[in-house]
Amino acid sequence: MELAKTGFGIGFYVVSLVVSGLLFFGWRRLFRRVFRAEYWVVLATAMAAIITTPVVLLVLLWLLALLKK
Repeated sequence: MELAKTGFGIGFYVVSLVVSGLLFFGWRRLFRRVFRAEYWVVLATAMAAIITTPVVLLVLLWLLALLKK
């Protein structure tokens, strides 16, 4: 059985990790101002980063596709 090849190389994974990290620390910085308890900061940060990372990556891939045309 052959595996399907993707059009992305190692660069996609690097960009994904960088975007995820930047979003995580950005959300954490914001939520530290809103919540006093560390529990709520971590919970809100994780939820926000999990939700926004795929959206940001999708937008970046869409922009890349537009630029390649």
